[in-house]
Amino acid sequence: MLVLNLGTQQYLLKWIEMLRETYHNRYKGWGERPPSNAMIIDVTRTAGHLLAPSYELLMDYKEKRINWDQFVVRFKKEMDNEECRNIMKIIKKLSEVQDVYLVCVCYNKDKKCHRFLLKDMIEKME
Repeated sequence: MLVLNLGTQQYLLKWIEMLRETYHNRYKGWGERPPSNAMIIDVTRTAGHLLAPSYELLMDYKEKRINWDQFVVRFKKEMDNEECRNIMKIIKKLSEVQDVYLVCVCYNKDKKCHRFLLKDMIEKME
């Protein structure tokens, strides 16, 4: 297991081979558990991850004060800072040589979860 200190946060990372996403709630026992040898990055607010949407943004969406398109615009603005970009660059580098799973608790077949946005943003990074 590798521990990376990213800003004020520490993330436990386990190794595998490319950038992927899944959902899993370890407390409720549902969802798709990533392989045990996977590098798992829990991008939830509960985990305190810097790549999670702000509480205000999440609540605005959950309480239907904004729609998905508005969520996307605001989320991308929240991620547009040096600290978040640096974390995404690290994830991209790791995903070039091993599997990396971005994990959230959202189950959404319509891909309306920030982990899909992150995956897309990371894949498009130079």
